[in-house]
Amino acid sequence: MKSYRVEFLPFDLDVEAPAGATVLEAAKLAGLPLKAGCGGEGTCGDCVVRVVEGDYQKKASAALSESLVEQGYVLACRTEIQDDLTVLLPEFQELSIRRGAEARLLDEREISGFCEVEPPVRVLELEVPAPTLEDNFSDLKRLEREIMKQSGWTEVGCTYSALQQLPEAIRVDGGRVRVVIYKSGACMQTHPLTEDAVHVEDEAEAEGETRIVLQRQSRPVILDVLPQSSEFRLCGLACDIGTSTVAMHLVDMATGEILASASSLNQQVKCGEDIISRIHYARKPGRLIELHLLIVGTINHLIAEVTDAASVPESDIYYASFAGNTTMLHLFLNLEPRYIREEPYVPVVNQAPEVSAQDVGLDINLEGRVFFAPAVGSYVGGDITAGLLCTPMLREREGVSMFIDAGTNGELVVGNRDWLVTCACSAGPAFEGSGIKCGMPAAEGAIEKLAIREDGSCDYVTIGEGPPKGLCGSGLVDLLAELFVHGYIDRQGKFDPDKSRDMMVEEEGGRGFLVERASACFWGKDLVITETGIANLIRTKGAVFSACALLLKNVGLSWDEIEAFYVAGGFGRSLDIENSVRIGLLPDLDRGRFHYLGNSSLQGAYLVLLSDRNKRLVEDLARNMTYIELNTEPGYMNEYTGSLFLPHTDMRLFPSVERVRGRRQNA
Repeated sequence: MKSYRVEFLPFDLDVEAPAGATVLEAAKLAGLPLKAGCGGEGTCGDCVVRVVEGDYQKKASAALSESLVEQGYVLACRTEIQDDLTVLLPEFQELSIRRGAEARLLDEREISGFCEVEPPVRVLELEVPAPTLEDNFSDLKRLEREIMKQSGWTEVGCTYSALQQLPEAIRVDGGRVRVVIYKSGACMQTHPLTEDAVHVEDEAEAEGETRIVLQRQSRPVILDVLPQSSEFRLCGLACDIGTSTVAMHLVDMATGEILASASSLNQQVKCGEDIISRIHYARKPGRLIELHLLIVGTINHLIAEVTDAASVPESDIYYASFAGNTTMLHLFLNLEPRYIREEPYVPVVNQAPEVSAQDVGLDINLEGRVFFAPAVGSYVGGDITAGLLCTPMLREREGVSMFIDAGTNGELVVGNRDWLVTCACSAGPAFEGSGIKCGMPAAEGAIEKLAIREDGSCDYVTIGEGPPKGLCGSGLVDLLAELFVHGYIDRQGKFDPDKSRDMMVEEEGGRGFLVERASACFWGKDLVITETGIANLIRTKGAVFSACALLLKNVGLSWDEIEAFYVAGGFGRSLDIENSVRIGLLPDLDRGRFHYLGNSSLQGAYLVLLSDRNKRLVEDLARNMTYIELNTEPGYMNEYTGSLFLPHTDMRLFPSVERVRGRRQNA
């Protein structure tokens, strides 16, 4: 039987499928998690894809609107293969690409990181004298001599690729060259967390702080040599490798300007939605390298997008700063992750050595250096150590603050300048749009703000202001809170059958609340949240709140003693603190104590990219944090069970929510 090649984007994955097979069958051959709730009957509309190239035969289906058909969308289960096809899976396609960026360096008064442009990669412009019979030293020796004259360094190393470029580079413009040098080492530091790793050179205090000099030194290394007449822009990458989403900045290393930004789904989601499932997936032969290639492929796709947007060649990128959880670190570096989830929960490494781009297959300059923010333990990673730079916690000595990152995994830190304690919980990907039928990442078409009107219909705002495709994390928080305070669901998340029957629909998974009718939605399907989806959200918020409560008990503090809460994670920019309290995700305290940070992991990676002092700070921070393993805490399940209600089993913890519910019910 004749067969055809079917390529699935954005995975760049090919399979051979027989003529007449459906695209859905080809996707299953490729191991892709393409949904088909109706079993391939063409009635649910879940398996919508877009055929980019090739001929096919499709069968009609009422589950797909004419407007989508005109745009090239088809149902995979109703589309037969008659040619080589290129198929895009919309669920996994790129989320966003922005030229320029909204943010620049943060206000140093509001963060702990250093707001400066002092990266470990720099450019020296100098002139190398031509050789003579009297000065017949080698090209490298003459170059090193000029570098040491200008910099004051006593020794310089050189990479093999730079050595290959050297003879021509120093002769094109009469010896005038740009030398790209990597040097990470000694720098001034004023943070007490570094004291056990450094030598205190000057005990005199300046403005109440001890001056500390880091003793760590590294030899400067020549990464590249270029004629001064060549076009060149020294650039770097800051990247957050999230379990669900990968986000990136392309940065001008001379000015700190963000030239372009992009984000996409982590292509590893096809192998599992959370880190535990991916660790399990990696245990079978050949699958660890598959996961490694998927994350590197995701990153390289984003590199291509940002360099194209900024008109910068990939070879101009000489430094990359990454932040992510411990499992993502292992999969990115192709390290065995299995022992992260096996008692006593030990990773291969917390502080990974710096590697070159060619070591891991990144599409930047081959000699570009790659840094990964250090982890603290198996479930508290570099996304947390980098994220803490974006809070003032490391500056504060008197009060105590809490940092909460509620992404696919819930990580928490409590403390101040003098001490920090951290733990993690398995929150699940619900707040990032996964595991809920109406959920989606914070991409174009996602509902990010929502309120329920008195008649039961919903007033909402979508990203991009187009027709809704689903709800992202902040929209799901709003929806759950609104359903609860309006009385559509009880404290267990069960629907009240007598409440506004017009807004209730029957779904395959049970009864659901109609957020928006099919005619107004992008995919032409009703946007519905079911009790199953609500239960998923309640479990996620319960995991985060119970972990916070247990962490405070471990350090002997109460909620009232926390002066500030810094909330980060995959919610997008529109998390509503009031609604977060109403569902029991955050404690019922003065709302002025809460501060939303957005993607602190990406912003922290950006700070590390630009300042060698920030790089050293996160390294020392990781060494000095106390890590608590919740898997061994006997009281965690009791705390978790108590949090599986709206907002909590103990309503005395949420007096403002009880008042709001009372007013609604008496209205």
